[in-house]
Amino acid sequence: MTKLKAGVIGAGGMGATHARGWMKAEGFELVAVADVDLPKAEALAEKYGAQAFGSVEALLSSGIEAVSVCLPSALHRSVSEEALQMGCHVLCEKPMALSVADCDAMIEAARIAGRRLSVAQVVRFFPEFANAHSLVQSGGVGKPAVVRTRRGGGFPGWSSWFGDEAQSGGILFDLAVHDLDWLLWTFGPVERVYAKGLTERGFERLDHALITLRHASGAISHTEVTWADPKGGGATFEIAGDAGLLAHDSRKEVSLSFRTETRTGSGRPLIPSDDPYDKQIAAFAHAILSGGPLAVTAEEGRSAVAVAAAARESLKTGRAIAL
Repeated sequence: MTKLKAGVIGAGGMGATHARGWMKAEGFELVAVADVDLPKAEALAEKYGAQAFGSVEALLSSGIEAVSVCLPSALHRSVSEEALQMGCHVLCEKPMALSVADCDAMIEAARIAGRRLSVAQVVRFFPEFANAHSLVQSGGVGKPAVVRTRRGGGFPGWSSWFGDEAQSGGILFDLAVHDLDWLLWTFGPVERVYAKGLTERGFERLDHALITLRHASGAISHTEVTWADPKGGGATFEIAGDAGLLAHDSRKEVSLSFRTETRTGSGRPLIPSDDPYDKQIAAFAHAILSGGPLAVTAEEGRSAVAVAAAARESLKTGRAIAL
């Protein structure tokens, strides 16, 4: 069977992760990488035997059929729309966009083009979060009542654009959107949002937010996100229902420690077939080839952005925001 051609727009850290995933995706071959920093695109393309381009337009004109958009969040709408209009299926990195209006425009562009549009909400593919979702859906904790999540670490210093709210959306859109999507997926629609945080104080690389969500089901979610934790990154959740409790803390559940000449650390090793980033690419590729449902729909990506936008409004005004 002839393989479809895939490309990656943006050769940074997430672009490299998506490139690896497309190399493994059944029915596809990675043939192109684009970045305005052409040497960076060339380095990533050479690693996988692909062609490098210095512009989005050049990549999209090369016969690409599916593309990952791995650029600063403020560019997600314009580049995704351009790719859709050129006939590409699009997997857009999270957050889908920085406003609900932009999400709506992307959804309409996909409808007009007749192409698939999905959002890379990768937390759904992490085994702990996927298993907790399944347990909740099957009644494992009974009726959910209170949920707590926490995610964060230090400021993502590998690129300065994260500190520019106009480009990244700040901590609410860049980091909290992970848990907002998972909470919506697992516990259903949100009716009310209240948030407190540091963003409006000019966070200058240190940011922290607390968000409380009231779900239509009656469950209450509390999610905490931080770029001010000197101990490094981690993710936790605790789900309390009337028939049980589920808890996870990535900082405590370590099954591997290592020491090399250049690095010492610990982690939770995954077999290659269970890598969450590869799994999300594989799921998107399968949906394209089969015509089946997307693992994450564009409408679901929009819902997470809508909650993040409500959290930002609450943070700015000090009021609870109804959805």
